[in-house]
Amino acid sequence: MGDAFHWGNSQKYAPGYGFSLTGTTAEPWLASVADGVSYGYCGPAGNLWGPHGSYWSDVNVTTAQIGPGETVSYLRYLVVGAGDIAPVVTIIHELRGTPVGTVACNVISGATGSPIAGAVIDALDSTGQPYLQMRTASDGTATTTLPAGDWRLVASAWGYDSDEQSLTVAIGGNDDRLFTLAGSGPSSLAIGDTLTVIQRPLLNIPAMITPHDTLEISCAADPSTTGWAAQLRHGAISIPLSIVDATYDASTLWWTLSATIPPVPLFELYDLRVTANGGIDDTSWHAVRVLQEYESDYYFVQITDLHLPDHQFSDHGATPEDSTETVDFREVIADLNIIHPEFVLITGDIVNEGELEDYLNWRCYTRAQRELTELQIPSYLSAGNHDLGGWLNTPPPDGTSRRNWWRFFGWPRLDDPPPGAPLRTQNYSFDYGPVHFAALEAYVSYDSWRPEIYGEESFIPEQLQWLSDDLASASASTSQVAFYHLDFADQIDLNSLGLEMALSGHTHSDYGSITSPPYDLRTNNVCDGERSYRLIRVSNGVLYPQATLSAGTSGENLVVEYSPANDGTHERVSAEVINNQPQRFDHAQLRFLMPQPAGSYQVSGGTLLQIDASDSVVVCYVTVDIQASATQTVTVESIVTGVPANGPMAMHLDPNHPNPFNPRTTLRYHLPHMSSMALSIYDLRGREVRRLVSGLQAAGEGTAIWDGRNDAGQEVASGIYFARLSIPGATVSQKLTLVR
Repeated sequence: MGDAFHWGNSQKYAPGYGFSLTGTTAEPWLASVADGVSYGYCGPAGNLWGPHGSYWSDVNVTTAQIGPGETVSYLRYLVVGAGDIAPVVTIIHELRGTPVGTVACNVISGATGSPIAGAVIDALDSTGQPYLQMRTASDGTATTTLPAGDWRLVASAWGYDSDEQSLTVAIGGNDDRLFTLAGSGPSSLAIGDTLTVIQRPLLNIPAMITPHDTLEISCAADPSTTGWAAQLRHGAISIPLSIVDATYDASTLWWTLSATIPPVPLFELYDLRVTANGGIDDTSWHAVRVLQEYESDYYFVQITDLHLPDHQFSDHGATPEDSTETVDFREVIADLNIIHPEFVLITGDIVNEGELEDYLNWRCYTRAQRELTELQIPSYLSAGNHDLGGWLNTPPPDGTSRRNWWRFFGWPRLDDPPPGAPLRTQNYSFDYGPVHFAALEAYVSYDSWRPEIYGEESFIPEQLQWLSDDLASASASTSQVAFYHLDFADQIDLNSLGLEMALSGHTHSDYGSITSPPYDLRTNNVCDGERSYRLIRVSNGVLYPQATLSAGTSGENLVVEYSPANDGTHERVSAEVINNQPQRFDHAQLRFLMPQPAGSYQVSGGTLLQIDASDSVVVCYVTVDIQASATQTVTVESIVTGVPANGPMAMHLDPNHPNPFNPRTTLRYHLPHMSSMALSIYDLRGREVRRLVSGLQAAGEGTAIWDGRNDAGQEVASGIYFARLSIPGATVSQKLTLVR
């Protein structure tokens, strides 16, 4: 049983759920024990929706058997909720008859004078205890009533310094308050890597490739563009690629560049940089993983439903700061970076509200994208309903979420595709050895944007035809895997398509048999503290799905503890690996940071795979066979420091000539083999002043000239400098003296 209390616009908070109560008075209503209900209050001619949901407030329901002549007493609670509780408190004041005054607040930016929407104003009583909270509207205003007495108001907004004021509220009084917040505002979080020129490979659709193979790069640029060039980058390593073909397709409006992958000094996940005449310079993060070879026995991981950065909606108290969902994902990332699968499949709902990238500058997609770069392994992402669907109560117009997706994780041409690319959804596929993987968008469109195109089902007919054609073209594969958010409408039949596995999410629970193929599996969510991930083993193309694992409430199920600190300052470092999971991770990898100069390394408890000495510390990649439910120790020790500075086969850097010098000097060096290298000038504090040479170079002699200027072209002061030559595994230095 319950009462309906007045609260304007309460219908916003649960669209499409529960049941409605129409009325404009405090009309009693009765709910059965089977109904999910909340107390609320509807405005004039409004509808009250009563959900049972943690986004608003939990329901208080009491049940009892009442016999003839018996009496049962109930304790009734007022159950309300929203991001802004000020209107609720105002009604409570009315119900209680509390003597109050009215406080109207206006929050503006000190830098621009413009109103700040979504600012939070906390009202603290005379003892400093919080009483209520307001959130400003789009014009930067918020109003509430407060009981008579002394109060302190604190206004804050993401990216600004807070401002506070004290006031005394009089009965029936009206107090106007202006808060001016200093700071740069949310724009301090610069927008992420939107799709500009490079359309594939991307952070969310990377390429996996071996040396000497051809990498295809898709670019959106004017058909008259010339001078295409590309390079791979990882830290201080820069590897130029040889463009063997560049073709423009007028039917798709895309360029296709074909580039040969040369031998690389480090098998890693690289950024891809593409340049061309006309000022084109674009970088795609974590776009290319260069493999030594394709593994025949490996595992990959599926995760789903991250709901970044917060599982609450913007009108239910969500804030732009990092939230528990961000923490949940980072715990999963920590596990995956240790487990080191070949790649990760992410089956949708990476964000909670796709409209929140530009709205109030919350940068929803920007932060999700940057968090993906914390993965040290390739990640393939397919869209879900929260990514694309458009939450009705978020103010941006219909279609905003889908267009935001296309800016960061999809192809912008899908808004109005050319004749050669008719699909308006992002579908793609890739192969890893004999296994073929196909990704599809799957969604329920909350804002019903372009229903004539996207319809009401999971997939449009053109998508299903694309999937059928794609799988047919890969019929020689040993296994075929489809991954998507969820087939809401049972449109995909694994048997008729010949699929060995389908992986999906959305239901926030596990589903399906891991012992009976074809495998139709749904995996539990990452968010809400679940921190789930599913590992799928592959042996010679045959799939073996495993039971879902969890990173644990505090990440304690898989832990690596280093002693001493793994910070690049110790010659000997041990790692204790504590695996409380019932799963063996036989392809795990640890990265030990060792001091320069690079040397030879003795490893126990694992196998040294490769080293990267191209930067200020040496990274030793060590593979580890982590046993199930066990603790083991891995140790790396530097047993030879430095590299011989002489001899015809050694790397060396000659003393510069002249020295001292003004204004320029010449440096000569020798590389014993083809390698990625970097020759830079550093000051006495270890800061890089000038990068003279970097990239992949053949064995033999090289020359560089330093003109006494920094990377910005400015002359540096007289003093002592160091030239440092680095290749993976070795570094040598020379001292230079500049005298102006």
